[in-house]
Amino acid sequence: MKALLRAAVLVVLLLGAGGLPAASTPSGEPDVVRVFTLRHRKAEEAFLVVRPLLTTRGSLVLQPGLNALTVRDVAGAVELAARAVETFDVPPRAFAVSVALYRATTSSAKHTEPTPVAEQMRGVGARLKKLFSFTDYTPLDEVVLQGFEGERLSWNLGGSHRIDFLLEAETGDDVARLRNLVLVRVRRDEKGRETVRDVARTSINLKMREPFVLGVGREEGGAAALFLVLSVAPAGPGPGIGGLR
Repeated sequence: MKALLRAAVLVVLLLGAGGLPAASTPSGEPDVVRVFTLRHRKAEEAFLVVRPLLTTRGSLVLQPGLNALTVRDVAGAVELAARAVETFDVPPRAFAVSVALYRATTSSAKHTEPTPVAEQMRGVGARLKKLFSFTDYTPLDEVVLQGFEGERLSWNLGGSHRIDFLLEAETGDDVARLRNLVLVRVRRDEKGRETVRDVARTSINLKMREPFVLGVGREEGGAAALFLVLSVAPAGPGPGIGGLR
């Protein structure tokens, strides 16, 4: 019985969808029915894309088990839906997200700046000095995380922090979004038990290959501050998905 319920078809009738005005749908025009089986994206997501394109007499049938969407409407609206599904149902894109965690102080000690792991991160230390009043910026950790849009990425930074976010691609090719980004401080006691404390929670839109500086608060005691420097770029052919130091 449960299997039958899971396989059941969910029918949603759309009234006043707003894609085409009622005046453009003469009563004598026959309905067209077309089934779209998606290969790369979820039919539930395509449902949200297609719904605004239908007329007041249009309807959608969602079949999650088959990952399919049936559209019934006048020919013009169904053609709009077909174009929208074709544009939407593409393989998820891969991105490389460069993450650097910096500790900022007013120390006068000299440090040799390491070579950042990604080309777009070069010169970040000098840029931070121009933006803020701190005099010394020491990288605690630097990593490039590779993942596909729609994937949640997580990584330990410097043995003391962990970053986690959902990687999304915005409309167009020049912006990616790190949704629900969380940076936590991780501590372990002598028995190895782990405790975490939130340092930052936010969502960020990143332009391709353009570093973004995020202040994430002061360390305990207030003697130093922490900064995240983030950058994203399309991922080319590589060894796979993961973190590259």
